[in-house]
Amino acid sequence: MSSQQAYFSPATQQIPTIWRNKSVLVMAKQAPLPDRCVKCDSPTHRRLKRNLRWHHPALYLLIVGGVLLYCILAMVLSKTATINVGLCETHAAARRRDIVITWMVVLLSFASFYFSAATEEMSSLLAGLTLFYGAVIYWIVKTRVVAPRKIDDQYVWLNGINTKYLEQFPEWRAAC
Repeated sequence: MSSQQAYFSPATQQIPTIWRNKSVLVMAKQAPLPDRCVKCDSPTHRRLKRNLRWHHPALYLLIVGGVLLYCILAMVLSKTATINVGLCETHAAARRRDIVITWMVVLLSFASFYFSAATEEMSSLLAGLTLFYGAVIYWIVKTRVVAPRKIDDQYVWLNGINTKYLEQFPEWRAAC
């Protein structure tokens, strides 16, 4: 498929269901993505199912008022979408490696917690907490394939998509 040709999903063939808005992919919630890796644009038949959840960023201000209030409102007000993104073997292997690294660091943090309890050494507890929080941050940053920028009732806006992959789609003309 040439980079100048607009992508039309097989189901519609005449109505575009996927667009680009600068570095953001905009898609109808039910639109099938092409058989290309979203990270490098190479051909692939491997799919990764992603259950996405998004809420307006202003809800984060509620954390100051209470984490429980934030959690309840975030769950109620969140928009969701399920998509299947293409991922080549190279990027799938890198994701698997990062998942293993994350679990190894989590296990190391648990070992540090155990050592801290057994020896009553507070520095081991601090090391365990640091390792655990580091593993959580590593997990979020390294294993995320795409990230929702916005989700509404009809469309999904995605960050983290390769520029060459985005070039196959027409420009988004609607107001965001």
